[in-house]
Order: sequence, then structure tokens, then C-alpha cells
Amino acid sequence: MADMTDDILDGMNRKDMRAWEKVYGAYYAALCSYAAGILKDDEAAKDVVQEVMIKVWTSTQVFATVPDFTAYLYKSVYNNSVCYLRTEANRARILREMPVETVEVPDEHFERMVEEEVLRKVYLHIGELPEDRKRIMELVLKGYSGTEIAEMLGVSVNTVKTQKARSLKYLKEHVKGSVLLFLFM
Repeated sequence: MADMTDDILDGMNRKDMRAWEKVYGAYYAALCSYAAGILKDDEAAKDVVQEVMIKVWTSTQVFATVPDFTAYLYKSVYNNSVCYLRTEANRARILREMPVETVEVPDEHFERMVEEEVLRKVYLHIGELPEDRKRIMELVLKGYSGTEIAEMLGVSVNTVKTQKARSLKYLKEHVKGSVLLFLFM
């Protein structure tokens, strides 16, 4: 802070960027050290000092002397540090006193979510199948029997069974771990 002169203070009062950079360089490290001694947290100290510096820069207050300015900075850092500690203590108290709420998802709801997700994946992969297998699997999912599907598509029941088996094999490989696939067998 020995570098701080009345000329620099005058420039800072006029919001001159070069003067402000010198003020910042002259005080920042010392103020951070001072705040860290109060807060016992280097990152919080940097935040507090940053807030004070921004407040000084944006304020319309004019400082008459370097000692007045220095006293103002240290007092502001002290006050903001105490305010920070108070806020953190209140936040910790509120969190301690807050009842712990657990959101329990009913088993039926969870099962339905899993089922819908698996079905979404199944439909996604059915869309990747060749057209004939895709039509067969869509009809299987709608609940039609092999005989009904064969009649609808004009193919043999064995063709439906073969295409269904190939589709299920493909789906098993792409939707691993799904219990729902066994429902279609």
C-alpha cells in the first residue's frame, strides 16, 4: 500500500481504469489475507474482498485521503466478513433444523416407470428392424396371436414365428437386462 498516492486516489475517485488497477493491485492481497483471518476460508475471503471492491467501484463515494480510503476498505471487509459468517451460521442452523423429507416412490409407480422406459427402448429398437419384422413385432405388442398376424399379413404361421424369434433375439441384444422382453416370448 506504499504505492498508493493521492494522484492514484484522485484517479480512482474519477473511476479511471489505470488508477483502479493500481488500487486493486495495492490492496487486494492484503485485504484477502485480512478476510481469511476472520473467515478461515481463502475462497470466501476472495469473494468478500471482490464484493467490497465492486461496491467501491460502483459507488459514488469520493475519498479525501488515502488513510480514509484504506480505513473504509478494511472496515467494509470486516463488516462483510462478519455478515458472511452470520449468513453461513444461519444457513447451517436452518439446514440442521429442517426436517428431512424423503420422497418415496410407491413400488407400483416405480415399476410402471421402469416398464415405460423398457417399452420406449423396445419401440426404439423395433424401429430399426427390417420392415416385415417391424410389422410383426408391432402386432405382437398389440396383443395379436401368431395365427392372427399370419392371416393379417398373408404369410405362414412359421414365417411369423421365425421373424418373431429373430426380432426377439435382436431386441434382447439391444435392450439387455429387461425382464419385459420375456413377456413377448
